[in-house]
Formats: sequence, C-alpha cells, structure tokens
Amino acid sequence: MITSVERRRRWSREDKLRIVAESARPESTVSQVARAHGIAPGQLFTWRRQLLAKVAEDNNGESGVSVRISADAPATPGGTPSSQTEPHIDIRLPSGIVVSVGGDVEVDVLRRVLTVLRGR
Repeated sequence: MITSVERRRRWSREDKLRIVAESARPESTVSQVARAHGIAPGQLFTWRRQLLAKVAEDNNGESGVSVRISADAPATPGGTPSSQTEPHIDIRLPSGIVVSVGGDVEVDVLRRVLTVLRGR
C-alpha cells in the first residue's frame, strides 16, 4: 500500500558540484557516491556530463585551462617561499583557488578536479 508520493528533490548547483567532485576521487565510485547521497547513479552521470558540456561551452569547445608561467618562487600557505625541492606546479584559477600539483599526479584525476573547480 502506497500512502504518499515522494516529491522531487531540488539540488543546488553547489550541491551538484560537490557530489560530482566527490565522485571524481580515486577512492570513490559513482555507485558509492550516489548511494551515499540517495540518488541514482544515472543521475550522477548526467550531472557529470552536463558539467563537462558547460566547461566545453565556456571554453568555446576547447578542453583546457589558461596557463600563465611565473618565475616567482613557490610560497607556502603562510606566504613564505617554500623549501620544497620536489618539482610541482601551482595552478591559480580565476576564482582565486590554487591547486598545487606534484609530478606524481594522475592526469585524468587532475583534469576532473580542474573541470569541477572551473565551474565555480
């Protein structure tokens, strides 16, 4: 016996971005993330596809990010030059977010993270 009809939930853009970013983590699967948030895996795949389409639209069909090379010494979060000897790249997005990447980063994971962050 059905006593009520479940209403459609509305997800904010921020919630969708957060859930999509969670699904991009190497230790997560789409099914696990969808189950944790009470949505169907197909819905999460749809959000991911929509996000990628939006990024491609914002980039006029190009799949990349703008890059500016700087000779500045890397800085630690406190603002002092870093004593790191391991090669790395600091990616500064227009939103002000800085992603610091070492040489051991997986390209596909980095691409997914930048895609999600660029939409913010």
